[in-house]
Amino acid sequence: MTFIGTRVVALFLTLTGVIAAPAAALDCENPVRVRISDDYLPFSYMSDHGNVVGLDVEFMRSVFQEIDCSYEFIDIPFKRSIAELAAGRIDMMPFMSITAERQAFARFSAAYRYETAGLVMREADVERYEISSLEDVVKHGLVLGHEHSAYRGEVFKDFLASPLSEKHVYIVSSTEEGVKMLLAGRIDALVEVPSSTLAMARQLGTADVLAEHPFQLLSEPVHFMFSRKTVSDELITAINGAIQELTSTNVYLERFGSMALREPKPEEQMN
Repeated sequence: MTFIGTRVVALFLTLTGVIAAPAAALDCENPVRVRISDDYLPFSYMSDHGNVVGLDVEFMRSVFQEIDCSYEFIDIPFKRSIAELAAGRIDMMPFMSITAERQAFARFSAAYRYETAGLVMREADVERYEISSLEDVVKHGLVLGHEHSAYRGEVFKDFLASPLSEKHVYIVSSTEEGVKMLLAGRIDALVEVPSSTLAMARQLGTADVLAEHPFQLLSEPVHFMFSRKTVSDELITAINGAIQELTSTNVYLERFGSMALREPKPEEQMN
């Protein structure tokens, strides 16, 4: 499914009256092809009317408005999107962490918000299981749900590569599937971004059953990821300029709250 963005004032700006000057003069010959998610609440998801919405979606619309570029939102599974970006069949992905493996085929923008990954459990189990490391997961005999190809930090990456993961990790296809398996008791915890998982639970009407465990696997900035095959230095520089403009506004701070950059350095481009 694709969604074409036109050069109109993005909702993020029109609702607030915040319109910054263009970050750079840029001639975008073709729409930027951007992978989005249909179930990554509250960052990128489908509304009841079939429109893609969310905090990161509106931020991206504002970025493209800022640099006067058209864009195309493409809804494809996360695992497939990595291969598509590496091959140059899509140009950009939001909410991405920088890893050595990804740097071989991708480049990254400046950070635009923070993301935390950890465990979401059935509320009754949060106090029942004291967890300060993944060794405790093994000790308690827990089974963790994890979406394939999602990055949840180096510690969890190493755990996935170990023989222990065969007994203690179950691969799920999406956040929604993971939530349903957790509610059904087929897994003990979901390795996810808690804000996203609990937003999904609210949508399913089960928010009072699940809770975030205090144990964290990851807390770091996220970036836009670009295909090395299709995205130019000029475009990345322009997007970084737009990030700098937008993350300096009160609107940004109000919308992203604790996820907002505390000390933004958007001029630092990650190659």
